[in-house]
Amino acid sequence: MTKSAYSLAPNDSVAPVAKEVSERIKIARTLCIFFMTFVHVQPGIAENVYDRDAGFFDIVYFILTRLMGLSSVSLLSIVSGYFIVSSLLKAGASPLFASKFKTLVVPLVAWNVLMLALLAAYGVMSGNWQDFPELNVGGLANALFAVTEWPLVVPLWFLRDLFVCCLFAPLLYLGLRRLPVATILLLVAFTLFGEDLYILQRPQLMLFFGLGMWLRIGRFSGEAIDRVATFLAIGLVVMAAIFLTIRIERILLSEMDETLRLTLDTLLRVTMAAGFWKLTELIRRSALSELFTRFEPYAFFLFCSHAILFNFAGIVFRRAFGNYGSDLFPITFFVLPCLAVIAAIIGLSVANRSAILVFLFNAGHRLRTRPVATMERASA
Repeated sequence: MTKSAYSLAPNDSVAPVAKEVSERIKIARTLCIFFMTFVHVQPGIAENVYDRDAGFFDIVYFILTRLMGLSSVSLLSIVSGYFIVSSLLKAGASPLFASKFKTLVVPLVAWNVLMLALLAAYGVMSGNWQDFPELNVGGLANALFAVTEWPLVVPLWFLRDLFVCCLFAPLLYLGLRRLPVATILLLVAFTLFGEDLYILQRPQLMLFFGLGMWLRIGRFSGEAIDRVATFLAIGLVVMAAIFLTIRIERILLSEMDETLRLTLDTLLRVTMAAGFWKLTELIRRSALSELFTRFEPYAFFLFCSHAILFNFAGIVFRRAFGNYGSDLFPITFFVLPCLAVIAAIIGLSVANRSAILVFLFNAGHRLRTRPVATMERASA
């Protein structure tokens, strides 16, 4: 499909991304992906970890996983939508789809195939096949592509959903350019009622993706975005208080009315995205800025690899330090994300020697002597 197929006006354009915004986005990618890793440290117990009396560590765990870790995806989705607009206008629909297939679907499949091979090897050695998928069309389709269920590497559902959002990008662009309010309301409705359609594993993602596109289409300045983020960050205080109350009172989100649960969750993610965005400015002005920027080229590899590391290293750690609820489990909880960062640096440095490995496992992005992430990388 070409640009004309979607009736994009020849003079449609967007302003270049300001240097300050670019720097903050690099920081945001590192920040969000690191916090996301905490979500996937396996507790090792069957019962709901939130259905327990809340001690100090329970509250810390809840903040890092439920409040910050899960919500970090929202800002990543907004950033992706923000950059897709310029890519769409510059390249057109078909080249954009081909590019996103290479940078999203290829790593989705490659990392899940790697996980499948590791699970097979582990099954042969241990006799434990409980995590191995069913060897039929449906089982393998979900294991590798996350068609209707989570993939083998659970966090990679995000790549699957992001690719679907990219397929909808031309229609979203037209809707947001001509009828922005109606389009946003439609995305809100999809968030609340679209889960059973299996278009996205997390329908919320398209709402945040659309909000990012709207910010770019509306030519919002960095200052204007910051003003909105400041207002929403104030709302984050309220949402955090609500969720902490839910945790302390042991109210299970899974047992709430579905519409209420999704509404609260979406409001938390919107306000948390604003909170993260405000935090990027503080980091950009601090001595930590260089550290975050230097790690950014490794962030995608960390995102794709950490759950695999946690799956197998967690077995050893839980045997040594116990499951969630033991006095030593915090060691597992805090050490594994740090090991994942180290493993990502080492792993990508090794993979960087092979063009095919970089293509399969890092969306084709090679490390450079002085890593400089391009605008388009930030959207992938």
